[in-house]
Amino acid sequence: MTATPRPEAAVAGYITDVMYPDQFQRETQPLWLVSVLAGLGRRGPDLTRPYTWLELGCGSGFNAMLAAAGNPLGRFIGIDANAEQIALARRRAQAAGLRNLEFHCLDFAQALAGGAVLPPCDFIVAHGVYSWVDETTRQAMRGLVARHLRPGGLFYVAYMSHPGAVSFSAAQRLMRMATRHVAGSSAERARAGLALVQRMAQAGAGYFVEHPAALREMQRVDQADANYLAHEFLNDVWQSMHVADVMAELAACGCDYAGSAVPLDNIDAVSLPGGMAAIVAEMRQNGADAAQLETAKDIARNQNQRRDIYQRPAGDGTPATMDADAHRAALLAQRVALLPEAPAAGSRLAGELVFDTRIGPVRTPMAAVVPLLQALQAGPCSYAQLASLPAYARQPGFINQALQMLAWSGWLHFVRPDTAAHPDVSALNAGLAQEAAATGARRAYQAAPRIGTAVQVDLAEDGTPARSGLWALATAR
Repeated sequence: MTATPRPEAAVAGYITDVMYPDQFQRETQPLWLVSVLAGLGRRGPDLTRPYTWLELGCGSGFNAMLAAAGNPLGRFIGIDANAEQIALARRRAQAAGLRNLEFHCLDFAQALAGGAVLPPCDFIVAHGVYSWVDETTRQAMRGLVARHLRPGGLFYVAYMSHPGAVSFSAAQRLMRMATRHVAGSSAERARAGLALVQRMAQAGAGYFVEHPAALREMQRVDQADANYLAHEFLNDVWQSMHVADVMAELAACGCDYAGSAVPLDNIDAVSLPGGMAAIVAEMRQNGADAAQLETAKDIARNQNQRRDIYQRPAGDGTPATMDADAHRAALLAQRVALLPEAPAAGSRLAGELVFDTRIGPVRTPMAAVVPLLQALQAGPCSYAQLASLPAYARQPGFINQALQMLAWSGWLHFVRPDTAAHPDVSALNAGLAQEAAATGARRAYQAAPRIGTAVQVDLAEDGTPARSGLWALATAR
């Protein structure tokens, strides 16, 4: 691991007295991003060759550490303005023996001014940052994308979006104002602010009557980690954004909207109410651009958060979108493996498969995916192998959507396409399980190099991972 020493950086108005809790975001991982784009018929960076991945706002490095552990061909870099979190990230990387991982204590303006520190990148990711920093900081983030994202590279950005996130904005503002002078840490103030708005809801405040989405959001976060609540609700900036505005901002950086990193959101048939799907199709036929279409979809879903992928055009003029033959070849080459959340062998696979979505439950007959699941019980399979199953002989295109949906639901994951040896992550995983068990958690993330990601598994009574047969299939070295 290498590191560039820097003085402590800071982002104005951003919480620093409590650490952001460890979180893993599968949508930021190289294999996930490339596989989702392949499903959309777009070319992504070549994961069979060395590549570089940069995380803007990496916190204590948990997400970057798991990314590096699962992808030996990648060079992984995290930057953050919080010196304490970067120091912890460096200790973690060193303890895990991750030589393909480095951290720098930099705010985004510093990183932009010191361009020699950061190399050209195939992936730049920013989760939980864009909506919580001011416009000057966002400009620096976009400057880093403009300067460091390679042609053909991908920028992942997650942010609160209109119209869904707007309904909680008044409650968030009150939480921050009412607790500004309350004694204690930001985590304690966040709990106090949440308790206040909960009391108001119980007292019949008309705001919560008229905005049931705000009430649901309050109920969702009630059991969340207090440090998370502080970072979520007490920063000076808390801004929901229009997707069309974000598209315009990133177009100015030379990046085009490629699709959502959430596979479900790319499939109109299952992510939009039935009547809306027809309206969006009509808009598309009438020449509506991506900004119009995505705005309409956000309204249809009452979207409160977007996790989007933007792409810089290839420098050699190669189109980002594949032709039909290239798309078919890319899909046929994909391999997938079942995850521990999938039904175990011998399970009764009948009735309906229910996907819990923003528009309500989406149901599909379990029989439609049973042949696929049964084939994967024996081990990872390629799309070509699954397409050859008799059940899909007349509808091979169904498999693409099925795999994307099952990946979104956590039942399966794509397999790394490279031939590099899987690193030994046993010591890292044992440490992660011990850390989780020490907090009383019953589940822990484990690095899974075969599938280039991390997966949550149950912990046994003694704190060791209770790994299923499916887990062994997905992670075998």
